[in-house]
Amino acid sequence: MRARRTVGIAFAWLMIACGPGDGDDAVATVDGASVPLKVLRAAVDERLQENPAADRDELINEELNLLVLDQIVLNRAAQVGIEVLDEELDARLRDVHGTDFTGGEVMRERARREMTIERTALLELGDRVRVPEATMQLYFDENRERFSIPERVEIRQIVVRKREVADGLRARLGEGADFAQLAAEHSLAPEAGDGGLLPPFARGDMPEAFDLAFDLKPDQVSEVIESPYGFHLFELQKRLPASEPEYADVRERIMLELERERLEDLRRDWLRSLRRSAEIQVNERLLETLR
Repeated sequence: MRARRTVGIAFAWLMIACGPGDGDDAVATVDGASVPLKVLRAAVDERLQENPAADRDELINEELNLLVLDQIVLNRAAQVGIEVLDEELDARLRDVHGTDFTGGEVMRERARREMTIERTALLELGDRVRVPEATMQLYFDENRERFSIPERVEIRQIVVRKREVADGLRARLGEGADFAQLAAEHSLAPEAGDGGLLPPFARGDMPEAFDLAFDLKPDQVSEVIESPYGFHLFELQKRLPASEPEYADVRERIMLELERERLEDLRRDWLRSLRRSAEIQVNERLLETLR
């Protein structure tokens, strides 16, 4: 059964760019590469949305540690020449989100970073985590229901704090304004940089308000919808019908899942080794601004 996820699933694509030169204050540096304060803040805020009762200081420490570890691996990727080509990135996005989905700039950068981190670990540890083809085929046969894809929709959204603002934007849309442009200019959601475009989702994948998108026709704009996150406008981009993929369609996904399981123990030791040789500096003054 699919669990109802928080809106953080849609927002997670914004957590990008832990590299030098992005113009934001660095809360930490890893061998000279910056971990921007804004990225740590976004990660902590997302965790608090999911669990408002969580201890903020603990979340700050956890997320900073994760970002530092990611940057350590990204630095290693640069050293060994790991590169994710656009066509490889397109294939991953299509595998995860649908046959013709390629994503916006923010989403693509996040996915590219994730693939880079995965590939670096596999390059360094791959000989010890390879999964036989027969094992992957058996896993597919025994878990076919997991890979069934329900009907999904791809939408753009605008989120604002006040209903009157949402009403005004909807009126402009009725007069022919471009939804993506208004999302980029007015939406508070992180995917505003992609014109409000969200990855395809099924009923139940997102907070309940998002299921109303299934009542829309392509290019239709919803009424103003209230949720705990603000006031939303949705525009339906397309419907993606339910499907039953073949083994070849999900082979890469299965391989990654099974290899990740084998990789976990090996990865901990590998990361400890990389971390011991990394020069890590934390800006305690900036870190205190999040507490």
